[in-house]
Order: sequence, then C-alpha cells, then structure tokens
Amino acid sequence: MRSYITFAMSSVLPLPQPTDATADPLAEAAARAEHGKERVVLIRDGKPVAAVVPIEDLEALEAEDEYWSRAADEAIGEWEGAGRPASIPIENIARDLGIDLTADPDAAP
Repeated sequence: MRSYITFAMSSVLPLPQPTDATADPLAEAAARAEHGKERVVLIRDGKPVAAVVPIEDLEALEAEDEYWSRAADEAIGEWEGAGRPASIPIENIARDLGIDLTADPDAAP
C-alpha cells in the first residue's frame, strides 16, 4: 500500500553538557526542554525557525502522524477497492463547491 501523507523525520544531534563556562543557547534550550519540559522556539533575525521540544512531545507528534498516515492509507485503499477512481480532478471539486478557479484571488469581491 502506498502512503499519501508524509511527515518530517527526526534527526539526532549530540549536544555537549551545558556548563557555567559556556553560554551555548542550543544547549540551554535542550536543557530547558529536558528538565523544565518547556517548548523552546529558536529565532533568527526575529523570525521563528525551529523548536526544541521535550522528547515526550516529539514522540506524541510522531505517533499521531503515524496514526493518521495509516488511517489515510486505509481509507484510500477502501476507496480504490470499491472501484472508485484513484483521484478526482480539482476542477470537479471546485465545480461541486461553487468555486471559480479562473477568478483572480486578489480581486475585490
């Protein structure tokens, strides 16, 4: 069975133990996530770029991703197993919902 939902895989990055002599922000973020169970957002140029989360949060997110991926695969398998088409053209969906795909989305209503 093929999977239609994908999610980012986790990466492992070894971190040194934080010490008073080093003020490494990433090591501090990891310690806050590990010991304080905080979700720490990392910013660059004032914009959020990543987060450091407690491992329990990551495990819960990955379990949920896996659950929904399996559920989607099963639903698609049932759909196709019933002889329905593998896909529905976007034009058909838009027509059924009354959406004009040729309209300028930036035009004032």
